[in-house]
Amino acid sequence: MASTPDYYKTLGVPRNANADEIKKAFRKLARKHHPDAGGEEAKFKELNEAYEVLSDEKKRGLYDQYGSTRTNQIPRGWPAAEGNPFGAGGFGSWAEILESLRKGEGIFGADTNFDFGGFGGRGVHQQARVQRGQDMNVNLQISFDEAFRGTEKKVSVRVPGKSEKDTLTVKVPPGAVDGGRLRFKGKGGLGSNGGQAGDLLINTRIEPHEIYSRKGSDVLMDLPVSLDEAALGASIVVPAPDGSKVRVKIPAGTQNETVLTVKGKGAPLLKDTKSGSGDLSIKVKIVVPTKLNAEQKKALEDFQAATKESPRTW
Repeated sequence: MASTPDYYKTLGVPRNANADEIKKAFRKLARKHHPDAGGEEAKFKELNEAYEVLSDEKKRGLYDQYGSTRTNQIPRGWPAAEGNPFGAGGFGSWAEILESLRKGEGIFGADTNFDFGGFGGRGVHQQARVQRGQDMNVNLQISFDEAFRGTEKKVSVRVPGKSEKDTLTVKVPPGAVDGGRLRFKGKGGLGSNGGQAGDLLINTRIEPHEIYSRKGSDVLMDLPVSLDEAALGASIVVPAPDGSKVRVKIPAGTQNETVLTVKGKGAPLLKDTKSGSGDLSIKVKIVVPTKLNAEQKKALEDFQAATKESPRTW
């Protein structure tokens, strides 16, 4: 049979510690070693085990008097020294009782709940594990403009174990990104046995826009450009996502897929990064006409005749 650990050492308290000191030490260590906080489950069980014994006056008395480090000091005349403290067919030696207590099973085993005058009342139950509630995830659909400028939305969530839905006001910050996450502490699944509630995680999902797309705080758009605009150069007014108009210069000889950048015309940077805005990136898309009138065809034929170099290098 494994020896009973030093519960005082487990909680880091002296043997004469009072109930408040034991409780304070346990809570501090439990927060640190809770599995939901990244701690080891085995260590957390040790802490619960130590607290279960030392926080109970009768258990602590038994432990202090007959703990595994002292069982060899029990007088041989006591029934507990060699066998059953309650006679043949009873419930085991003191060491076995103490081991049962250590496991949280109670003096008479895991499923008993007897009154017994010699131990001052009810048997000891296994202490249910304190568990934090589960985090819950909810997707929130918003438009491109709502994500760009920020918005407020009402979200109703059904939390298991609650009779009514929880309704929350979600403040989406300007510059919110697709897949961004807003956390509401304690609004998730209910905890058990006194455990705290989990968190509610709101995941933003941005609906597509007919002109723009997002890459972080940068806004991307395609700009259709005609053959003559790309070849000769042009100045084109482009709608920006903030509702303003910007003039973009297309240099003569601009190639297809060329990206032009307008600084500071993207989405607002989130406050947890830095102030300002991203950029507006404009990709040139040269549009080749599929139908030509006689005049256009003649102009292109004249251009072809006047062109001596080939675009191919091989």
